[in-house]
Amino acid sequence: MRRHALLAALLFFPLAHAAEENFTVPFITTPDEVVHRMLELAETRPGDLVVDLGSGDGRIVIAAAQKFGARGLGIELDGALVAKSRDNALRAGVAERTSFVHGDVLATDISTASVVTVYLLPGLINRLQPKFLEGLQPGTRIVSHAFAMTGWKPDRRETMQIAGRHPGQGDESSLFLWIVPAEVRGLWHAPEARLRIHQNFQEIELEGRFRGRDIASSRASLRGREIAWEADGLRFEGRLEGERLVGELSGHGRREPLVLSRVR
Repeated sequence: MRRHALLAALLFFPLAHAAEENFTVPFITTPDEVVHRMLELAETRPGDLVVDLGSGDGRIVIAAAQKFGARGLGIELDGALVAKSRDNALRAGVAERTSFVHGDVLATDISTASVVTVYLLPGLINRLQPKFLEGLQPGTRIVSHAFAMTGWKPDRRETMQIAGRHPGQGDESSLFLWIVPAEVRGLWHAPEARLRIHQNFQEIELEGRFRGRDIASSRASLRGREIAWEADGLRFEGRLEGERLVGELSGHGRREPLVLSRVR
């Protein structure tokens, strides 16, 4: 996965008015220990399709297949690096579980990914943000090396130390994890409940009435399609299924199923 050189100069380049294919500067590879931690942070497993945007020499895609048993797809603008990636995958014995596409990350369909990895400049990451939110399934994990997205708070952030020297790399790396949230904003009701959920990416709050009492959430969370909230001694844990929130309500010595339907 690559990091473009001449970072300080490019940060001030008007990315919003330039096509990605204009950037043909050299790349810096991601240290292997960072590659491994990125895939760990995404909780990569054999059933996943890992898509690496700007895949360079293919090392993240290859590691996903070789060490985590996943399938991998690399998207890379440099045709020579695509060919190199395919050779590397063949030598690593994972050619049958990996593929590499010569293309633009902004134009390529990534909707089938369950894990997306990126090491790109902030301007390009921000241009990808709508694609992530609108094109990926809720629950898809996105991991970025070094750069965050504007406005979208990561679900997790960590800094790791780099043990050995690596070209273009300092002695530590920052990693960011986002989990694509389902759209749960709106009004929901059940026979004894009427709730409104306010949403900002994965951060949610709710208010409403339950069994004749006004309630407001003290703690609420959204992870992909999984939702949980606590209010006035009650706890709900459920999952978005179509236009319904299906789960279990507990509290006041009772446990019972609860299904909320979206009104609008």
